Amino acid sequence: MDFDIKANTVYLVKHGSQAYGTSLPESDLDVKGCAVAPKRIVLGFAYGFEQHEEHASKKTPDDEKVPDALDSVIYDIRKFCNLAANCNPNIVEVLFVDEADILGISPAGQLIRENRELFLSRKARYSFSGYAIAQLKRIKTHRKWLLSPPTHAPERSEFGLGKIKITADMMGAFDKILASEVAEEGGLEIDPNVMQLVQSEKQYRSAHMQWKQFLSWKASRNVKRSELEAKFGYDTKHAMHLVRLLRMCREILLGKGVLVRRPDAEELLGIRRGDWKYDDLIEWAEKEDAAMQELDKASTLRHHPDMERLNALCIQAQEIFWEHGKSWRHAP
Repeated sequence: MDFDIKANTVYLVKHGSQAYGTSLPESDLDVKGCAVAPKRIVLGFAYGFEQHEEHASKKTPDDEKVPDALDSVIYDIRKFCNLAANCNPNIVEVLFVDEADILGISPAGQLIRENRELFLSRKARYSFSGYAIAQLKRIKTHRKWLLSPPTHAPERSEFGLGKIKITADMMGAFDKILASEVAEEGGLEIDPNVMQLVQSEKQYRSAHMQWKQFLSWKASRNVKRSELEAKFGYDTKHAMHLVRLLRMCREILLGKGVLVRRPDAEELLGIRRGDWKYDDLIEWAEKEDAAMQELDKASTLRHHPDMERLNALCIQAQEIFWEHGKSWRHAP
């Protein structure tokens, strides 16, 4: 990056628990925003810019815009608009934070925020619920590791495999053959032993990947979070985010917009404290996810955003910045 990110940031807000109303005294301050790169960056080829990240340990005490202890991500406005147009939960909600959670905004940023409804579409059905189901899978996986942790790295011999490995390229080629028209028409005969060998190799690789994920999870677990997992038998913080995401998905599909400052903040904090039993959480989440299909069908939201209009909006925001500069104001 070859420019001053602070001077080019046009929109900056609190993000995460501070914006949801679910923060705890020890919670970090997360900040997200977008910036307009100089014309020479956007129009030229020698330099590129997609996003800039800073972490609390790297912050300097002379930052005038936001508190010192924070983690921030500033996106190029073009990437930001693209992610928002796809209803990426972590991005589109940035446009809907409460006014009190805006740390600073310029005319270019104000233009994007004023047109935030244009970014909403029924894509939220898959983006928000997709993130939620990813949380659900993590909860189930971590619970399995809590109750019955793997004891050793998988051995090839456990899957009936010898030392000779089938490479990823070989397995990819094999899958292509199986998917070919010749195979579909029944004109292909494959030795059952070869089929079993490929299947066993896939099973071994999957088990090995899960072992690596288990070790990574075990090494990176937060102490307090581990205590909650041990007490309640599942990751209650993941559960809180799971419920929040599915409820936000429902609200968007019902035409209520993106309710970032959560009206159910106290209940969400209770979920984090373990108020919901594991079985009740799983039952609720699976029913709610299934209900999204009907909500999606009945939703009055557009199927897809008007990309031409959003593209023009993004261009206009950049032109405003290039012509008039930041004219930054702090939110009250």
